[in-house]
Amino acid sequence: MGDTPTRASLSAAERDFRSRIAQLASSRWFLRGTLSERSGKCGKPTCHCAKGELHRSLYLVQSHGGKPRQICVPQDWQARIRQAVNDYQQLQQLLDEVSELEWKRLRERKR
Repeated sequence: MGDTPTRASLSAAERDFRSRIAQLASSRWFLRGTLSERSGKCGKPTCHCAKGELHRSLYLVQSHGGKPRQICVPQDWQARIRQAVNDYQQLQQLLDEVSELEWKRLRERKR
């Protein structure tokens, strides 16, 4: 087997994983992180939150350089950010599955 895999050298499952990776990678935004919804009061005594209906905020949280960081996601960006986080996780899962197939191929070759 050469350095670059040929289509014929890949199993149907691996061709499918690689095709899905290429489709995702060519048409999506990606964000690594976790989404965290929070509720709180703004402090204004006449606001609805003072009566118990708290303001809701969405934060993107990630580790960067070994330290956590977070950013509040504006309301009009929330759908896009949710999709980008989901697509990142899906891409990561597909890459893990392709890596596992390569691991098995290497293990079989050593036998």
